[in-house]
Amino acid sequence: MATGITLSSTSNLSDGQAIFIEAAMEAFEPAAPDPDLVENERIPVGVKTWNILTYARLAQASALSEGVDLSQVQQLVVATLAITPDEHGIIVTLSNRLKRRQGDSNVVSVAGRQIGGSLRRRMANDVIALYGGFAKTIVGSGSALDISHFRGAVAYLMTDNSDAYGPAPMPLNAALHIEQISDIIEQITNTAPRGTTTGITEDMLQRWWKGSDRLYGVQVFHSGNIALDSNNDAKGAIFAKEALYLVMANDADVTEEGDNSLRATEYGIFQEWSEAMRADPHGLAVFSDAEATV
Repeated sequence: MATGITLSSTSNLSDGQAIFIEAAMEAFEPAAPDPDLVENERIPVGVKTWNILTYARLAQASALSEGVDLSQVQQLVVATLAITPDEHGIIVTLSNRLKRRQGDSNVVSVAGRQIGGSLRRRMANDVIALYGGFAKTIVGSGSALDISHFRGAVAYLMTDNSDAYGPAPMPLNAALHIEQISDIIEQITNTAPRGTTTGITEDMLQRWWKGSDRLYGVQVFHSGNIALDSNNDAKGAIFAKEALYLVMANDADVTEEGDNSLRATEYGIFQEWSEAMRADPHGLAVFSDAEATV
């Protein structure tokens, strides 16, 4: 990525100044649904750290005998997750000469869209980094994700694996690399009875993937920022929304500041947030082969 002041002579930006440009293309920003798939909370003004409390279950109620005092008293137990938001941001500086030559409304609006996409991408990648923190991992390096893994994941998350947290609350979300999703689609379409294309198979063959569909009741999302490792494996996750928390201190703060001596304008966007795992038993990592299909 290039850094520094964007000038009227900057590389190929100068190519567009000799003629009128109806619409310039921008690099497409990957799908970034991840921040919306986890629990979001906003801290009040004046608060530095946000404590998220999770009450453990009490012991099972006792059978009683008439006339006998119940002497054993249960105590409430709480797990505390403390999250302190950190500041994130990006700036783009455009020279006044560039804005005059390129067209103020065009280049400024492009800069605005791109810094907004950049901030969202950072937030999505911060959430994606949490997926690898789940203690339970399914599939494995070099192996393809299939529907049996989905079925087993749902059963695991709905099992009472933890006295402190209990089974995962419904509904469940899955955030996966598109090649992991492609493996699922391939298996669904190949397991149909020979000579038939009905039901879910027909639907998948006709539309392939809308961007979010359900499998075993799990909403599956294409997470465009999940990266491949050196072995062409990817790590997504299946989880309950409350398993992961994103705490924000403010809405995105958009700034515009002129520098007269530099003859340029600085455009920025800034926001405070931090993320953390609340309940490890309410999610699992999906680590599987994501090598390109074609």
